[in-house]
Amino acid sequence: MDMNEIGGATLVAGFLTVLLVLYRDPVYGLDAATDGVASVVYFAVLPVTGLLAGVYAYTDGPYSVVPLFFLGSYLGVFGLALTLGSVLGPNPIGLFVGVGIVLLSLSLVALVASVLRSTASVRLDFLESPSR
Repeated sequence: MDMNEIGGATLVAGFLTVLLVLYRDPVYGLDAATDGVASVVYFAVLPVTGLLAGVYAYTDGPYSVVPLFFLGSYLGVFGLALTLGSVLGPNPIGLFVGVGIVLLSLSLVALVASVLRSTASVRLDFLESPSR
């Protein structure tokens, strides 16, 4: 597998998990997601954009490393918030701690894939440049 395929697949898996966590109760999820402009962006627009960016990175679109890096970072922040919110909550051991750790792991894979992909392209450009 290529780094684009790995990064894209992890973004898709991660954002599907985010959507499943957010909308496990669809009525409550839609109420929370449409509470304000920031809620719409964080809980509706960014997860859908993450899915689309994962597909875009998987198909090796041009400049796909940029959304892979930024949305992989968002995935990590979401996983960290989910983990810390669960650990500091009244019932610290539960499903959300595990889901948060999975999201952090997927985020790490997406970020490493984006960094490796970008350094590979820089290295390739450096090797192909004419010597002066």
